[in-house]
Amino acid sequence: MKKQKIKTWGLLALALTALAYKNAQASIGMRTPFGEVAVKNLQIGLTYSLTKLINLPLRLINEGDKPINIESEVIPVPKGGLKKGFERIPDSSWVKLAKHHFTVQPLHEAVSDVIISIPNDPKLLGRKFQVDIWSRSVGKHGMYQTGLESRLLLFINSTPPTEKQLKEKFVNKKLSNLNFDLFPSAGVAKDVPLGKDFDLMKERHLSIKIVNPNDQKLNFQLRSIANWEVELPLPPGVQDAPDPKWVRPAKEIISVAPNMIKETPLIVHIPDLPEYRGKAFFFVISADILEQDIPTHVYYQLVVKTQK
Repeated sequence: MKKQKIKTWGLLALALTALAYKNAQASIGMRTPFGEVAVKNLQIGLTYSLTKLINLPLRLINEGDKPINIESEVIPVPKGGLKKGFERIPDSSWVKLAKHHFTVQPLHEAVSDVIISIPNDPKLLGRKFQVDIWSRSVGKHGMYQTGLESRLLLFINSTPPTEKQLKEKFVNKKLSNLNFDLFPSAGVAKDVPLGKDFDLMKERHLSIKIVNPNDQKLNFQLRSIANWEVELPLPPGVQDAPDPKWVRPAKEIISVAPNMIKETPLIVHIPDLPEYRGKAFFFVISADILEQDIPTHVYYQLVVKTQK
């Protein structure tokens, strides 16, 4: 693996990015796995972090090919939008977002913890409430471009908390402000043979370069994941790989020194079967910082075209 100073990287990064494949048309797209979330057994008088409670922060994925600005806010349920059996939350301040405004690069995520604080009011015992989170991308002059609505369902426990529980109120951890990037963000490997380990860096000069612009050493995790987890748009004539494990980083955990870049190879091994010959397969490599309280993911797109 090679290390390079970030100061010497700018022009080379631009050149590598220019070589990466592009979708046929520019697009604006945003997606979230935070659709409808039900949180049960909430106690009055206590405060909860959805990240700590159910490992589910609000995640917003930029699926387009340009950076976007995103705004998120907690809103009362609109008229006619209540789910059967639920009440409109009495006060939207029960639910807060750790972050409201994001600038998100293509194939990057915006992440915010969701903090729920239930008032210590016995009248709330055993009731169910709904609140919505509205996230939208904002263009020039404050014009909205695309939006997503998330539904949060709160089930209040019918039993009041003990004195001990009230004394152990949740203390919120701040989301770490650590950034990183991958260069390039996509690559194409042509004429890849089947039935053996194939090193893309050695054979096709393709690799993932992790940029750590922070003033501390960081550890990054790289994983090949199924595209259904992120639903990135497929380039024309390309299909999702039947098995994401056909591509693997040479190392899953990579340490990168402060203000440095480290390069890691990708290894491809596709079974030698007739149905896999002459195909174009799409892979997604997810990268995140292990030191982050709430990991944010950056995605590398890889197209592998197999030999006929």
